[in-house]
Amino acid sequence: MGSNLSSIDWVTLLGTLGTIVGVGIWKTRKKTSGNEFLIGKKDSHWITIGLGIIATQASAITFISTPGQGFSDGLRFVQFYFGMPVALLIIALFIVPRYINSGVLTAYSFLYRIFGSKVRWLAASLFLLSRSLSAGITLYAPAIVLSAVFGWNLNLTILITGAVVIIYTVFGGYKAVGVTQSFQMLVVFCGLFASGFVLLYELPTNVGLTQSWALMDVYNRTQILDWSIDPSSRYTVWSGLAGGFFLAMAYFGTDQSQVGRYLGGKSMREIRIGMGFTALIKIPMQLFILGLGLLLFTTMHFKDEPLWHNPSVNSKWEKINSSESNQLKKSWDSMIIKRRISALAFSSNTSMSQHSYRSQLQILDHKRDSLKSQATSLILNNFPGLETKDTDYVFLGWAIKSLPVGVLGLLLAVILSGAMSSCSAELNALSATSIVDFKEAFGWTQETTVFASRLLTSLWGVVALVVALSASLSENLIQLVNIIGSLFYGPMLGLFSCAWLFPKLRRNAVFIGGLVSQVFVLGLHFLNVFDFIQLGYLWYNLIGCLIVLILSWVLSLRFLNI
Repeated sequence: MGSNLSSIDWVTLLGTLGTIVGVGIWKTRKKTSGNEFLIGKKDSHWITIGLGIIATQASAITFISTPGQGFSDGLRFVQFYFGMPVALLIIALFIVPRYINSGVLTAYSFLYRIFGSKVRWLAASLFLLSRSLSAGITLYAPAIVLSAVFGWNLNLTILITGAVVIIYTVFGGYKAVGVTQSFQMLVVFCGLFASGFVLLYELPTNVGLTQSWALMDVYNRTQILDWSIDPSSRYTVWSGLAGGFFLAMAYFGTDQSQVGRYLGGKSMREIRIGMGFTALIKIPMQLFILGLGLLLFTTMHFKDEPLWHNPSVNSKWEKINSSESNQLKKSWDSMIIKRRISALAFSSNTSMSQHSYRSQLQILDHKRDSLKSQATSLILNNFPGLETKDTDYVFLGWAIKSLPVGVLGLLLAVILSGAMSSCSAELNALSATSIVDFKEAFGWTQETTVFASRLLTSLWGVVALVVALSASLSENLIQLVNIIGSLFYGPMLGLFSCAWLFPKLRRNAVFIGGLVSQVFVLGLHFLNVFDFIQLGYLWYNLIGCLIVLILSWVLSLRFLNI
């Protein structure tokens, strides 16, 4: 499939991104020192802090994958964020003062003051490993979808996106990240609201938000709260409050890409207001994006839904010319027509007469899943190893066909802005951590120059590009990036929890506890991947943290004199 972008879309896309990059470089062109380049001048206002925190977390993956998550699974995923407001409140009230009063430049410098070099280097190394992987996925995610949908070369898309990010991050440093993120979030909100209006406009005249909600309720997609205590279930109230809380504590309290956003605040008050703003807006924002997926699934009831949303998979499907594939195509088309008739009847009738239509729609939904499963088996028989998961392509595939000229360019600017804002913050944090926290290891005694800071930022940019160029899609993207974080954040949070709560623990005990915890979590994930156990990945954060705390206490007080 070739590019479907009109000249106006190209002007909108390139003009938006060019303006963001140009303003970021221009406003931050003067740097006096390497430290200012890496961590700024501590003059950020609360709105910059709040938008920076959201923009760093809400990468392109959020705007590509989250609508697909809502489309396929409804609103349950929002439970993932239930622990976040509580975590942000605790960090703002109790953790930020510790960082500010100690005068540290990075989160890991705080560990050095409590437990010395080894613990600092362990935490910093875990951050560098996890965040470099995430930075690569941040670049890879939009590229894999855009290349498939528009027929763009995958590696070239990754290289161009990465080059733009590296250029303005290298030239502008910390300040450029903050300045551009504010513009990027403005673009994001405009693009998402425009998409929502178009989705509403596409609904039949007798179908509005109320009817759409009722229709989605037929499939339990409107259910937000799952009170199940099944540990294998990924998204429940309990996994969100417990595992999600620990993940948020680790991400916002120990990850330099986030800590750096608020350590640059001009005062404690500005930092706390910025974090409060983030806590208030994050869950409604995620619900809105998931809701776009629900609206999209509603519109699919009144128009044709493709069997495959990924164009590259669909092109291979079209090459299969057998009686089985032809029958599946006919059955799919028949199911779509029957579903449209039932959905129209359901939306046009009162609640007293909707029961029979509800049953019909549920039967047809089971039929839809069955046909999709049969088609997946058939295409894998013909093309072994093909990645058939395509919910990440649902939203963009609809946008290409439905968004007005110019608005599609804006949506692509949203997606690429998300990638750029997250990746730029990650590169800046990787560079700051490398220089500030490993200065002793390399024997650096003088303050880092702007040139050296820019060089190191460039090198981390290259690492992210290498990861992106070698990545492969194995999960829904929004889940993949959170799984990567959950593999490392538990042990990292455990190390910091020891410093925050129990600073008298023995240094070597904390170091050993962190190492053992990280190995245990990786082993746990290995068992999970190969189905030896069934455990939602959010629990890794709680388990990893508790292992560090318990083992550090045991080693400090009982068995070893270390």
